[in-house]
Amino acid sequence: MEIKKIPVEDIAQFISIVSRAYPGMKLVTEDDLEKTTDRFIDIQENDDSASLYGAYQSGKLVGGMQFHDFEMMFHEQKIPVGGIGMVAVDLLHKKEGVAKALLEHFHQHYHDRGTYCTALYPFRPDFYKQMGYGYGAKMNRYRIQPAHLPKGTSKAHIVYLTFDDTERIVNFYNKMAIRTHGLMTRTVKGFSRPMKQPGNHTIGYVKDDEVKGYAGFSFKSNPEDTFLQNDIIVHEMLYENQEVLSEMLTFFHSQQDQIRSIYFDTQDEHFHHVVTDPSNGTGHLIPHIYHESNTQGVGLMYRILDTEAFLKQVSNHNFNNVTVSLNVTIQDSFVPGNARPVHFHAQNGSLTITDEKKADVEIKLDISDFSSVVMGVVPFEALYTYGKASISNTAYLHTVTDLFNARKKPICLNRF
Repeated sequence: MEIKKIPVEDIAQFISIVSRAYPGMKLVTEDDLEKTTDRFIDIQENDDSASLYGAYQSGKLVGGMQFHDFEMMFHEQKIPVGGIGMVAVDLLHKKEGVAKALLEHFHQHYHDRGTYCTALYPFRPDFYKQMGYGYGAKMNRYRIQPAHLPKGTSKAHIVYLTFDDTERIVNFYNKMAIRTHGLMTRTVKGFSRPMKQPGNHTIGYVKDDEVKGYAGFSFKSNPEDTFLQNDIIVHEMLYENQEVLSEMLTFFHSQQDQIRSIYFDTQDEHFHHVVTDPSNGTGHLIPHIYHESNTQGVGLMYRILDTEAFLKQVSNHNFNNVTVSLNVTIQDSFVPGNARPVHFHAQNGSLTITDEKKADVEIKLDISDFSSVVMGVVPFEALYTYGKASISNTAYLHTVTDLFNARKKPICLNRF
């Protein structure tokens, strides 16, 4: 099997494979296939941060994927991250190891470039967990009646933002990204697609000609309802401060005369504290009396390709002023070269890789779980409780937990 960058003349064939692998994308008509092919040809030829790669058997394209070169904030430090999407295998070649070969090539590609963290959205979380990917922060969907949102004193700075404002929105987003753990920087080209998507609307808080917050949303109707019954889905919302959030929520509060419910898709697990009634209107109770407030989903997954190299890469980060010498034994069946002990010393949060094998404590866990721990998604103590990690001396359990603790879980708004 040969894996290489897909030449332009093969992209139509790859999109045909994608249309069968993901029928939910509804690439059915010739017009759909042609437009999608043209879009990916443009990406392949003109986008330096995204590329299509294909798997060839005897010269025939049997599967493919798209690589994304990201820069992500690991707390206060910017690091490179490799993203993968559009993993598709021809239906005639399922269960022939094509997907495994694609992922192995993806990992090697980024490791060779000095990128030791990768990320993806799983079509099946268990499939990628076996390949060493750990869960990221959950997405929450809150269903809120507009009247239950806080009505502030003003929405005077709220305006519609259009495609012409894309650069201003991206400039604001990237300003917020460098201060937000997990956010990946964006380009104007990458952000322009959702801005052009039919049915998408964007409002923003603009002051002194500068965007200081935005919310992208669309309308949702139920075919069984009348045309007067509509909901709003807020796909993405980012704001600089309390004043900006207040005006945006006031805007959504003011829609109560025509909008039944507003769905907020957010990784903010505390969002229910904003509203006067956190229940989602379904009337569902979790025994004894817990009112259903939101639904949650597992999505973005992270993977550390090389534990030692990654820890060196992020050594500028202060690991919570913890002092401890630690041996980490990683289990990694998919990248065998990563299944080796790593020895490091943390002094007041400053981390140094050492050759000294004698340490205060040793921990053992799978790379998927370690990836979630080091990203600050789950406390080490929780994995120990679940039997997913071991520690040689439980007196250091809280110390190790504090070492990797994150003040906030990583947030990702990129879709790929």
